[in-house]
Amino acid sequence: MKTFFSDSVGILFRAWGIYHYIPIFLVIFGVCLIFLFRKKIRASGKDKTIRYILGSIGIVSEISLQLWIFLNGNYNLRENLPIGLCAFSLFMGIYVMFTKSYKVFEIAYFWAIGGVVSVLFPDILFGPDRFRYYQFLFGHMIFFFMYMYMLFVNQYIPTWKSFKKSFIILLFIVVVIIIPVNNIFQSNFMYLLEPGDTPFTLFWGNGYILYLIGCISLSILVMFVWFSPIALYLKLQKKQKSE
Repeated sequence: MKTFFSDSVGILFRAWGIYHYIPIFLVIFGVCLIFLFRKKIRASGKDKTIRYILGSIGIVSEISLQLWIFLNGNYNLRENLPIGLCAFSLFMGIYVMFTKSYKVFEIAYFWAIGGVVSVLFPDILFGPDRFRYYQFLFGHMIFFFMYMYMLFVNQYIPTWKSFKKSFIILLFIVVVIIIPVNNIFQSNFMYLLEPGDTPFTLFWGNGYILYLIGCISLSILVMFVWFSPIALYLKLQKKQKSE
């Protein structure tokens, strides 16, 4: 058991191996379940209970991560402050689960795709014989499910105005907080100092400014692609109302 919770690498995580495909499958399966049972959940009167369960799991996930880091003697503010995009998405998702705040949902919805990106391109070394493997992958899944739950069950639909708000706030966070913190403390929040094992490697090696421009541009593109099915839905709804 002690080995399971240690920060030493046992089975090495390998991208696109069986232990990578399993969480990817679980993301798809979980979203399908939420969609298929959306009407039954609404009719059951259990919405509040389910939201509170999802929010509580999110809290436990973050606390367990901080405890794991601390108990392994690796905690330092330079690397472990929860100010990454996924952390913001998690905290805001937890808030939405307990308050049903649409104003928070419409901003963080666009950031939640980071949970899927992190499952597709996990920046971890730990395999299934270590706690961190489960915490990392399921921790990112759970906050993504929070937003899918509000989208399908509570029918919270973000708009183009939501997209603009989300982009402006994210850009503000990146420029005013993340980039200065990374450069002052040589940390790597949001992978904006160096790419690690992320798609940001596409922009690495051409200078720091071009790297930042590439990272921000790719993030905007991903947010736009993530929003495009809803944008199409909104367009069809508008067309139907005008006929």
